[in-house]
Amino acid sequence: MRDRPLFHLLDGSYPPQSLIAFGDDDLTYDAFRRQVAGLSRSLQGRSSAALACKDSAAFTIGLFALMHAGAEVVLPPNCQPATLAGLDNILDDEAVWAATPEDTALAPIGPEASVSFFTSGSTGEPKRIRRSLEMLEREAVTLDQRWGDMLESSPVLAMVSHQHLFGLTFKILWPLAAGRAFDARTHEVWESLISALPERAILVSSPAHLSRLGGIAPLPGNKRLAAIFSAGAPLPLEASQAAETILRRRPTEIFGSTETGAIASRQHDQDWSLLPGHRLLDHPEGKLRLHSPYDGQTVETADLIELRDGGFCFLGRADRIAKIAGKRVGLAEVERSLISLPWVETAATVVLAGDRLGAVAVLSVSGQAQLAELGAFRFSRHLRRELASGLDTAAIPKLWRFVPELPNHPLGKTRSADLQALFAKEIAQ
Repeated sequence: MRDRPLFHLLDGSYPPQSLIAFGDDDLTYDAFRRQVAGLSRSLQGRSSAALACKDSAAFTIGLFALMHAGAEVVLPPNCQPATLAGLDNILDDEAVWAATPEDTALAPIGPEASVSFFTSGSTGEPKRIRRSLEMLEREAVTLDQRWGDMLESSPVLAMVSHQHLFGLTFKILWPLAAGRAFDARTHEVWESLISALPERAILVSSPAHLSRLGGIAPLPGNKRLAAIFSAGAPLPLEASQAAETILRRRPTEIFGSTETGAIASRQHDQDWSLLPGHRLLDHPEGKLRLHSPYDGQTVETADLIELRDGGFCFLGRADRIAKIAGKRVGLAEVERSLISLPWVETAATVVLAGDRLGAVAVLSVSGQAQLAELGAFRFSRHLRRELASGLDTAAIPKLWRFVPELPNHPLGKTRSADLQALFAKEIAQ
């Protein structure tokens, strides 16, 4: 990998016809450089601008044009009209693709170049997080140190949005830094992705997508994947096993956040292994504290961990400890107890008004049969009795919802606000 691959991406040293992106149309390095140069000149003088674009090739042109113009790039979490309505200076597909000049001179990207994200966390409250291009570049270099030799020049396809850090890094910035082409499309369904899948491709996906492989035929031998990366939430073991059977590749889970970037990886239910350059530090309360090579700083999160050789075991979130009836209740422990029951496939818990604990459960086939036979009230009483053998009374949910799937955002995270919405009637009382 070249020195400073993202800062010097457009210095003219790549072969002009080398492929940046593919899909409905191919984007070569020469066309990429000309598009960025033209758009960058039209953006001079902007201190910041929001960038929202579904096409990943157009998005990347806009991203580098803004950075070469010296503007801070703000990424809305999605391209929905309601989200974009509150933001100024939105760049859309037409604006990005409008300029096709002959002059390809570009001002260098300054050291202050950055990208800002909005993350809602577990509560739904938006939070703006700024990451410098230098940090993003160091993360791309770190990822290539870990997997570059194995992946070589494999093309990249994604089912997650580049408007979030995971998609931006794994689908666009890391491939750009390493010289891999990426698919300009974001595939929303498996049929679309599989029909477009070249040999030895890299797939950037999420638990939400990998949990929906049911009914998909195993890949033919000429479409074997080089790697599958998943992030955003824990990947259920059943989904990992299904991916290994159908996609012929065991997914690699990525541990991280918008604040930290990617910091560790694992496969199946193994312990998390740190990515190169990261170093865990002791914390008196058992929280994750580490030295990050991305900014050279010490990072501390609300993740509870147990140190392991070369990594850690994730125990849950410290901010998911609730006080119910005067007792400390670990919501992750309640969820693990629920999932251990034969009638529950997956579950999430939420604290409601009046310190009441609610449970939202996706049922297994046997659980659905029991629900149909007993009804919701009697079935929830049955689940409460089963939980009583291993949980304190305060930790047993009082209110229940049985749903086809958990309310998730695109990367598979479940937010407290979305769960509370399912109990709107009880919250109002």
